[in-house]
Amino acid sequence: MDPIEQNISSAQTCPDVSRKFDQESSYQELTRRISLHGYPLSIVKHEEMRCFAKGLNLAFNMASSIDIEEFSTILFQERKAHLKKKIALSSHRISLSACLWTHGSEALVKYLCLAVHFIDSDWKLEKRIIKFDVFQPSPTNLDRIIHFKEARALDSESGPFNVIWEAIRDWNLDRKLFSLTCVSEIRNDKRTCNLKDFLIQRKCFPIGGELCNTACLDGVLNVSKGQPMLNLAGDILERFIQAHMSSSLAQQKLIEVTRHMELKFPEEDAKLWHKIYFRLEVLLHFKKTFPSEELLPAKETETVESVCKILRAIYHAVEVFSGPICPTANMYFNELWIVRTTLEEQASTDHTELSRMVWEMQEALDEFWQNSFVWLSVPVVFDPRFKFAFIEFDLKLAFGSEAAKYVSAVHDTIWELFVEYCSSVDKPSVDTSICETRDVQVGGFYSDSLEDPDKHLNVRSQISTELNKYLDDDLAPRNDDFNIMNWWMSNSAKYPTLSLMAHDILAMPGSAVHCEAALSSEGPAISKQWCKLNIKTIEALVCIRD
Repeated sequence: MDPIEQNISSAQTCPDVSRKFDQESSYQELTRRISLHGYPLSIVKHEEMRCFAKGLNLAFNMASSIDIEEFSTILFQERKAHLKKKIALSSHRISLSACLWTHGSEALVKYLCLAVHFIDSDWKLEKRIIKFDVFQPSPTNLDRIIHFKEARALDSESGPFNVIWEAIRDWNLDRKLFSLTCVSEIRNDKRTCNLKDFLIQRKCFPIGGELCNTACLDGVLNVSKGQPMLNLAGDILERFIQAHMSSSLAQQKLIEVTRHMELKFPEEDAKLWHKIYFRLEVLLHFKKTFPSEELLPAKETETVESVCKILRAIYHAVEVFSGPICPTANMYFNELWIVRTTLEEQASTDHTELSRMVWEMQEALDEFWQNSFVWLSVPVVFDPRFKFAFIEFDLKLAFGSEAAKYVSAVHDTIWELFVEYCSSVDKPSVDTSICETRDVQVGGFYSDSLEDPDKHLNVRSQISTELNKYLDDDLAPRNDDFNIMNWWMSNSAKYPTLSLMAHDILAMPGSAVHCEAALSSEGPAISKQWCKLNIKTIEALVCIRD
């Protein structure tokens, strides 16, 4: 365990009563707790807090708000230096995700949150916030400008672009990037829409950024496209409640049904589709528990079941993409495939009105699928339970007679990436300087692979053996307890280059926000108690909490 992690771990255990009192350590621990729970810094001024602290130790002198700001900056810089060193010493690439935060009460003020995603040397997937800055403040909000307590251009044309690029340079990531995932508001912003092209031009990504997907998957599942469908379901729910939920007995039965459901109740600020989905599940469970033809007409039952199937697939996909445990990238394809097939099934039903509503959602998802099938497919090939067989089968279903060219595109991308990774790894048995077989850009330069044909053919045979061996080997069993990280860690010696690729590919994020924020109408938010702090202090507190 490294010193920083050991320090955090020890702070979470009971204090050693025999240890000599340390005023500075106490301030640091207080700062951590304020950050973790989103407390206002003014809590240190509360008389009750001061009395409580004195009661624990008479030698403790309560910190001021300024002290907490200073200690938050110190802690942040310590953790930043530790993480920068960890990334710098790693031979692996990292992926970035960018999302927007607010503090609820002032929607005009938004913050850009930039996080790194990587798999460490122990094959553990990590996500860490590395930058938190202003994205889109209101230039007319004089009070807000004063509260920032610093002279800065709050709304320059290239502000967000500069924040991301400066963070990349500050963390020395310009040669270590693998992919970039952004929420739609950042991706479509006129000041940042050229960021991907800029990074590709500077050769920040491998193979010309072919695996740099900038779309958040939970944003791709845009249920607002199905607003008429939600309105239809909402009307049915309203009629059901008015007709059958007026008596206390019926309400008691409804409460009993919800108690037995393994579904989390939506938060107050949940998105409309999430609330409607939960209510539809309750309605269907109620109908199943207390069957009666009078509860719901057959046609409305059919509509409720169809809409619920669609929303259930989307809800489960969002849970996977944005879950509390960061998913590996091999999981994205299947979740989107389930949503895609569910939409196809419901669009082809006899329910004409519903089919028409679903069509627009289906069209939007198909457009993403067409543009991102390589990005979705490559991680699945690195899942030893599936490899190419799974991809070939599903792409045939998706693209029919044209499937061969899509499968070929996935294969070519993997081969090109494999060649590039070979060029960056010192192998005693392979001269990686000529491991290309065609005009492929490697490490920012074009290699003349035909300089020595005999040697070239020999090298191609050697480097292709590892990839072909992996693809030809038996599939891993599809056990419920299968752990893809453990599998690659155990097989790193057998597939040295592929394991390096898996290290980077599996860490690609599908979403930039966590599940609760993805399901919330407000999105991620800082503590409202911090909104008037200096932006550098806010950044320190957010990053410490992360």
